[in-house]
Amino acid sequence: MSFRGALPAARRWLATPVGVGALAVGALGVLVGFVPLFGGVGYEHDLAAGLFCPSVAAIAVGRESSRAPGGEPLRHVVRGLSVGLLYALLTLALALGHGLRLRACDPVGGVTVYALTAGAGTVMGGAWGALVGELARGRRRGRLACATLGIALPLATALFSFGRFVRSPMIFAYDPFVGFFSGTLYDTVVDAGTPLLVYRLGSLATLTALLTLASLLRRAESGRLAWAPRGSALHRERALLAAAAAAVSLWITASGSELGHYQSRETVAAALGGALTGARCDIVFPSSLAPEESALLSQDCEEQLAAVEARLGARGPVKITAFFFRDAGEKRRLMGAEHTYIAKPWREEVYLQLDKYPHPVLGHELAHVVAGAFGQGPFRVAGSFYGLVPNPGLIEGIAVAASPDDDDVTDLAWAKTMMDLGILPPMQRVFSLAFLGEASAKSYTLAGAFVAHILDTYGANAVRAWYGGASLEQVTSASWEALDAAFRARLATIAVAPEAAAIARARFDRPSLFGRRCPHVVDALRRKADGCRDARQVDEALAAYAAVLREDARDVPSQISVAYLQRRYRDAAAGRAALDRLAGDASLPIVHRDRAAEALADTDFLDGAYEDAARRYTELAARSLAEDHARTLEVKALAARSADLRRPVGLLLLGDGARAPDPFVAALALGAALEARPEDAVLYYLAGRNQIQRAFYPQGIELLERALFLGTLPSPRLVREALWQLAVAACATDNKRVAQRTRAAIVDGASPFHPGGRRDAALGLLGRCAAGRP
Repeated sequence: MSFRGALPAARRWLATPVGVGALAVGALGVLVGFVPLFGGVGYEHDLAAGLFCPSVAAIAVGRESSRAPGGEPLRHVVRGLSVGLLYALLTLALALGHGLRLRACDPVGGVTVYALTAGAGTVMGGAWGALVGELARGRRRGRLACATLGIALPLATALFSFGRFVRSPMIFAYDPFVGFFSGTLYDTVVDAGTPLLVYRLGSLATLTALLTLASLLRRAESGRLAWAPRGSALHRERALLAAAAAAVSLWITASGSELGHYQSRETVAAALGGALTGARCDIVFPSSLAPEESALLSQDCEEQLAAVEARLGARGPVKITAFFFRDAGEKRRLMGAEHTYIAKPWREEVYLQLDKYPHPVLGHELAHVVAGAFGQGPFRVAGSFYGLVPNPGLIEGIAVAASPDDDDVTDLAWAKTMMDLGILPPMQRVFSLAFLGEASAKSYTLAGAFVAHILDTYGANAVRAWYGGASLEQVTSASWEALDAAFRARLATIAVAPEAAAIARARFDRPSLFGRRCPHVVDALRRKADGCRDARQVDEALAAYAAVLREDARDVPSQISVAYLQRRYRDAAAGRAALDRLAGDASLPIVHRDRAAEALADTDFLDGAYEDAARRYTELAARSLAEDHARTLEVKALAARSADLRRPVGLLLLGDGARAPDPFVAALALGAALEARPEDAVLYYLAGRNQIQRAFYPQGIELLERALFLGTLPSPRLVREALWQLAVAACATDNKRVAQRTRAAIVDGASPFHPGGRRDAALGLLGRCAAGRP
């Protein structure tokens, strides 16, 4: 055919239902690729394609099939599958084109996942279109019927998954058309894994059953469908195949809980195995948890709930259920959120991983449920249109304000630093969907600081009314401009350490998930690399970091890890030169430079260059505002200067060069050191702290009190940590004597605690455990 002949033929084809559908799919593929995160094959692109393309395929095939004069059912089904495949390949080609424009990350992996998600779903849409055509055939308003029915099934399956989200703990979804939805924004590593493959085996079984069933049907002269004569070729075999394929599809659907495709409250509770009923908190936990541990977990939930209610001035539900999972992997498998903690206020449930007492995030999630008592709509959250359009800033801000962390630098102090740096946005912007456009650390911190400011200034009644749907201007009788100015005036009165500015810039002035390049691929590769590094699988780690740096050459943490591994295990001179370069690169954020300097100090320590290591550790600790990290640096510096501390501290924090850190071997070395130096307060501190960290509370109390009694702990940070751990142990064991003595030491004029932050957290812990027990 000549070009002149081909052009009119193409125009005629584009005027057909299938051609119009191809134009719609092509338009989506072209336009969506220019949206950040959607360019090239990847998770977000697959979601968009899975939500749109199957319905278009169903409508196009249905319209074509319903207009066709007769035709065997098998031919229509095959036609539907071919059109679905055509649309899937068209979408893929356009995504790969955008990928070439943007230098896409992991195109091979992206194509594989696309094939199992939106690609397979679009083919399923084409198959559904063949059925739509039969249902719409002969109807007066065939076009409307095809459009309605074509959208109906994909929409129904999406609504069914949404119903599971509402009625169960799960937040993920497996869908015949979309494929897989992970359910959480902040877990950037999206890996459906084997369950998705098994799910698509079910889809293949469904299509096989549909094809073989269609082959057993014939169209009578009247246009109605009828069974083919039994004497036709392979009739029995085709019937058996259809029945077997349908049985496989139904079995996979019915076994979805065991296969990881969906969960319910009952299946999650059964998988965990343990349960305990409290006065207000019912907890579900792994059955491997010891009775005393589960009892303490229950008590922690009761006390944190009471503290949150006191802060918000409101009573939450009569009962709240807290699900505690063994680890992030089990939580991802059973309800979908791996490293993200979740609350469902409308279900009066929270979902967390197990952690040390007091649980560091439990209060935050309980605050979401308590806020649901005055939230809006069916989901009991803040937002417009009865909470159906959520206000993420207010939802998260009230939880941060109601249960602040124990960071020595408060959220208000960080907000002051952001104001000084010129990266503090207008506060009204934080309480809109723009909240999602900033890095999560920045958004959460600012939202919490501002809500805390409103709580302190206008009281809990105003915050509850704001959360319940009233405008902030209405409840405060002030404009957003005036409220913003008052907030900034308060921030101007807060004193922060000079080092805070550099740390805040690195921590808060960075892109959100939507502004990063290839976040899913890069984070998955880095997780693999970090695991290999920690396991001392050096070659595998170096290869994985190389893959990270091919995708993002500016990933400084990976550069530091590569240099450290080179310094320790491969080319010592080259590794040291790289670490020196990174530590001295003024263009890098201070946190990255300090991490490189710490890596140098660690290698010096392991190589026996103790004076150089001690000097670096001391310099880093002096400018660190992260209390826990600075204290670790001080302990390393003490160990570098003390022959008695080197072995136990080295084994506990660094290993011995050839092996990873080992708490058991370190404990043996610590015990030997205590026998040799029974009056060393640092040794008692290390032993006591680690006892309490492992829930040996009475033994830890004895050792830490001994460390404080000696009065020779060389750092205020160590004294603060000893008092904090005593507060934890006193509450865990309901030891009123220790609690009173610890509280007195914290509020004493000579206390090592600064106002705010960690001091407030320690006093709050002592106060709530005392208030919650007779």
